[in-house]
Amino acid sequence: MNLFADSDWQLIERVQSGDKSAFNEIFSRHKTNLINLAFRFTRSREAAEDIAQEIFIKIYEGKVKTDPKAKFTTWLYRVAVNAAIDVSRKRKYTPHSLDVREDFKDSAIRHTTEVLTETEIKARVQNEIANLPEKFRSPILLYQFEEMSYREIAAVLGITEKAVERRIYHAKEALRKKLGGLL
Repeated sequence: MNLFADSDWQLIERVQSGDKSAFNEIFSRHKTNLINLAFRFTRSREAAEDIAQEIFIKIYEGKVKTDPKAKFTTWLYRVAVNAAIDVSRKRKYTPHSLDVREDFKDSAIRHTTEVLTETEIKARVQNEIANLPEKFRSPILLYQFEEMSYREIAAVLGITEKAVERRIYHAKEALRKKLGGLL
C-alpha cells in the first residue's frame, strides 16, 4: 500500500514532520476506539486510558515503528492489543479468601435459579471472556466487539486466518460450556 493511499498514514507522515494539527487529527479520530479496545482487554478504564495515552505519546515522539504497508487501523490495533496484553500480564493475581469464594458460589447458585437481567448476563459473559486464555480471548474480543474480519484479526495478531478461525471456535466452545443456556 502506498503511504498516501490512507489519509491516516498521510497524517502520520505530517506528525513525523512536526505538524501538531496532524497529531490532533489522528488523536481525535482514534482516541475513543483505542480506549474502548484497550478496555476490553484490561477491564480497567484507567489502564485503557493509560495505554491509549502511551501509544499516542509514542506516535507523537516518533518512537513507535510504523507499517505504512498495512491498513492504519490494523497497525494501530496491533500496537494497542500488544500493549493491553502486556498490561494484563503484568497485573498481579490477588487471591481471595475462602469466604469470598463461598459468597460467589452462593451467588452463582442463586443466579441459576433466578431469571437474570440483561446487565447480569452481559457481566457474566464479560467475566468469562476475561477468564479465557489469552490466545482465545484476543481473537474473540476483536471479532465480537470490534467486528473485525478473520483477515483483519490475523493481521493484528500476526497469525494465520485459519488460526483465528480455530481460536474463535474454541473460545465460543469454552464460553458455551461455562455459560450454558445463557448464550
